[in-house]
Amino acid sequence: MRFWYTLSTGKKRLLLLLGIVALGSLLYSGVAQQRLINPLLAPLDQRAQHVLKQSLMLSSASFATARLIDRGIAFVSEAQFSVGVASIKPGQVLKPLQDMAVRYSDIMVLAMTSVGLQLFLVEFGKLAALPLFGSGVIVAALGWLLGPASWRPACTYLLRMFMVLLILVRIGIPLGAVAVGALSEWVLEPQRQATEMALSKETAELQSVDQPLATPDSGALAWLKQLASNANELFAAVKTFSDNMVEKLIQLIVIYSLKTLIFPLLSLYVLWHLGRWFVLRPLPVISTADAVKPAI
Repeated sequence: MRFWYTLSTGKKRLLLLLGIVALGSLLYSGVAQQRLINPLLAPLDQRAQHVLKQSLMLSSASFATARLIDRGIAFVSEAQFSVGVASIKPGQVLKPLQDMAVRYSDIMVLAMTSVGLQLFLVEFGKLAALPLFGSGVIVAALGWLLGPASWRPACTYLLRMFMVLLILVRIGIPLGAVAVGALSEWVLEPQRQATEMALSKETAELQSVDQPLATPDSGALAWLKQLASNANELFAAVKTFSDNMVEKLIQLIVIYSLKTLIFPLLSLYVLWHLGRWFVLRPLPVISTADAVKPAI
């Protein structure tokens, strides 16, 4: 650093210009990205992609389960049979469960969209963040170095902004995905596995309902009929089944909302405010005495 302060202003500018040219050569030749940055960050990228693909697979399976519940209940709700002298439609009691399954499938669509967007940003950062935002850094640095003094505040803010965007997209988003995955594995995964296991067990009878029921003694309707010997017991059993399923769907909605929506958005919010603080912090003030101090 002492050597730097001994140089004249012209020599300092020349060295900075040579440094920018060298940085541009590494950037546009692909050496910086293919041989330095990407190999260095490869473990982080692979871990982030693994976590996001696993979340996408789980969200897709949950969406399929929700649609299966909705389809099975739609078939059952229109069927009726007689118990003694009463004619009943047990599927109507499952209507709240069907509504909750529809809401659950909507949440799963949002979850898959969120995870897909994060996967895109991770891939985008790996392929295009350095050439795109690195070019902005070089242009802002050249403007600061070669332009008039009145350009320097704006060029400084642009330089900071492109640096923050580069770090946020190339490192922050994969790091946030890995952190969210680790937090979800620690806090949410045991509850998710237990809830989905119970959900799969209780929907086992609905999985056989692929076509509308032809007779009152086939498929899920026969299963429901065997739950009780009269209408009151049957409706009580169906209502209990529906309430239990609704409770489990609510738990899964909370888990997937936290895992695929709230936690990723919270991590992006924190990263964004850190970057915003770095970009908008005041520029250093150079005193008049320092500005007119002759170079040694």
